[in-house]
Amino acid sequence: MNAIGIDIGGTSIKFALLDEAGKILCRERRPTPLNDPAALADIAAGVIYGWKGSEMPIGVACAGDVNNDTGLVTADNLGWDKVPLGPLLFQRLGRSVVLEQDAQAAMLAEWSAGSLMGEKNALYLTLGTGVGGGAIVGGKPHRELARTSSEYGHMITHAGGEPCSCGERGCYERYASVSALVRRAEGFSSAEEILAAVQAGNEKVVAIWKEYIREVCMGLVSLLNIFGPEVISIGGGISEAGDILLDSLKAGMGEHTTYTRYYSHTELRLAVFGNDAGVLGAAASARRFREK
Repeated sequence: MNAIGIDIGGTSIKFALLDEAGKILCRERRPTPLNDPAALADIAAGVIYGWKGSEMPIGVACAGDVNNDTGLVTADNLGWDKVPLGPLLFQRLGRSVVLEQDAQAAMLAEWSAGSLMGEKNALYLTLGTGVGGGAIVGGKPHRELARTSSEYGHMITHAGGEPCSCGERGCYERYASVSALVRRAEGFSSAEEILAAVQAGNEKVVAIWKEYIREVCMGLVSLLNIFGPEVISIGGGISEAGDILLDSLKAGMGEHTTYTRYYSHTELRLAVFGNDAGVLGAAASARRFREK
């Protein structure tokens, strides 16, 4: 059966209609109506009905605190506080959809057919505006057991460090997110510009890049000690940097005795689905829910 994946972002809503093999048959993108969840639900229902997809498995990926049991979503990037997204969509479609946290959806995409396909013990880490991820433990998504798990961006790597939007200080994403990288590299507005300067040999930017990699690896070592995965996949827009990112991470991990002594077998990979990860993972989540 075909399935529909929806990825709600702060700028746009992405829609994809997928066949049984997970191939995208068609896609649409609409501007996100901020602070107006009812309008967003109207847009989503319009696309779904246009595709005659109201009876298909439908998954929705969204940032923030996403509770599929209650249908409530709290998402700072959308200006939402306990918005009843599930009930709003149910009113328009006459049936339930599956709600999924966006980093978890991306992990499910990679686990279904990407860099984590077939793995039983693996981690997915996404580096972007913040830091998120997910874990496969014993062949099952860990977040299915504990909804608030896998918030890797909010593990504390610097006691008493920079204040975080979550209310704590020293959270991993304050140092290892792409936002943190751009914030440190004065005069640069994007990771792409920074990477170009690194490749050009700009010594000042190379030093900033190495410090950023050190911060990413610090968190990875902690995650290795907790989960002991066979594979770690790195996603988010920065993963498109390719070998420069992967080689830098491998070199950075090589400086930690925990890695070289106990986890050198753990493979570092780059995620493969890029900007499609959200819609693919949302659809995969909807299929998993229907199968169960």
